[in-house]
Amino acid sequence: MNKKGFTLIEMVVVLVVIAILAAILFPTIAKHIKDSKITRAQNEEQVITAAIMMLYKDTGKWPCTNANGPRGNVDRVLTGERNDPIVTAAAPGARAGASNWGSFGTTKHIYDYLFYNNPDDDSGPNGQNQVGQDYPISGEFSWRGPYIDKRSYLDPWGNQYVISARYFPSSSVSAHHKVLVLSAGFDTLWSTAFSDSVTRLTTPSDDPYGPYENDGTHVHDDIGVVIHTNN
Repeated sequence: MNKKGFTLIEMVVVLVVIAILAAILFPTIAKHIKDSKITRAQNEEQVITAAIMMLYKDTGKWPCTNANGPRGNVDRVLTGERNDPIVTAAAPGARAGASNWGSFGTTKHIYDYLFYNNPDDDSGPNGQNQVGQDYPISGEFSWRGPYIDKRSYLDPWGNQYVISARYFPSSSVSAHHKVLVLSAGFDTLWSTAFSDSVTRLTTPSDDPYGPYENDGTHVHDDIGVVIHTNN
């Protein structure tokens, strides 16, 4: 039988065409992947925000307590499990106090407010529903959760979202600040201000610094949603 295969030249031509097509399509595909991750982060932040607003509607309290009673002294609320990674470093050209997102003061996990009724200094399923320490479970201003369908959330880059609970009303510092739920984005570096001196009235303000804002030295890509704006 007379059998024929591809010649070496034909195979080289095919490989060259494939390489050209890949070079043309790769930036577009990479952009779509990045954009889809940003969209996912924004959607999850909206879910967390809606759950917090429902908690406030039911209980009349924001997730910023960490004591035997409704005192506000939590600086950051984290959205993952205790051992999940959290970004700690600030980006070049970041705004004032950006590294505070990864290091600022007392922290507590979101599941203690939204998945369990455990806003005091306990954590997890044990110790919840304690009279005088946790949210009431009956009456007009009672906890009616869970408000989220899973304990924890990580952003598309594997890190915890962070909430600037320090600036909730009734917390330690609240005047003129925005309360944000924030992801550090694909560079895993914080760019957004987290400083008592930076408010919604200052320039620059405490808006999320990103995505894709450029200060000439770095493309800032924090992804955030405003939960509450203090007056």
